[in-house]
Amino acid sequence: MSELGAAALGVVAAAPVTVVIGANDTGKSTLVTRLAGALAAAGHTVAVVDADLGQSDVGPPMTVGLGLVPRGLTSLRDAPVIALEFLGVTSPATCMPQTAEATARLVQRARARGCTRVLVNTSGLIEGPFGRALKRLKIERVAPDLLVVLERGAECEAIVAPYATAGGPAVLRLAAAPTTRRSAAVRREARQRALRVHLAGASPATLDLSRVAIRAVPSERDPLLLPLDGALVGLVTRQGETLGLGVVRELDVEQGRLTVLTRVDLA
Repeated sequence: MSELGAAALGVVAAAPVTVVIGANDTGKSTLVTRLAGALAAAGHTVAVVDADLGQSDVGPPMTVGLGLVPRGLTSLRDAPVIALEFLGVTSPATCMPQTAEATARLVQRARARGCTRVLVNTSGLIEGPFGRALKRLKIERVAPDLLVVLERGAECEAIVAPYATAGGPAVLRLAAAPTTRRSAAVRREARQRALRVHLAGASPATLDLSRVAIRAVPSERDPLLLPLDGALVGLVTRQGETLGLGVVRELDVEQGRLTVLTRVDLA
């Protein structure tokens, strides 16, 4: 493990729930991967909750994912996904409460499953009122034992300053890893590639509209003005469990049928 990971491992090993925050391209995913693998190798039952809607490594984009960490983990994408929460957007700016609640539910689910250590990976949205509000809301809902803060300077201090007093989570500050910053175009292509992988081998499934509900995701636009054909949808049970994603192929209002391309078995 790198010096960065080694410095954090001892502190993280003592914390049942850890949230990692930092700006884009500060090494959050790399750190979480190394810490998760080291904790699993040490005998802990480890889970990772990936709450980065735009660049998720656990589950497809637009979801918060929960993955179990096997020994020998080298990539978060190799962690078996055991639960998803579909948000339907790549930026949490329009659904901050929903993103925070989904993250907290999956942390609770991991703990209920017997995971002794849970690591939460987050998006790089940290600056401005949206970034500060989102991270504080996640911290409040998840109630972690430890915050690991990756910084180039002091860009996260406005978020973590309120937790410096007794009673809040412990705060571990680490220097950001020297990584290459990715452009918006590179990030967009990574999302598209991840969606293609998730939907590879999809087949048509027809849903009876009298037995399913169609709900719009949080958006700044009127959902009635959004085209449905070709739209990406989350397939969610009545209990709120996301089974997977699909793409709308056809909406037949007269027949009351919705056809989607998906890998989910809806029979």
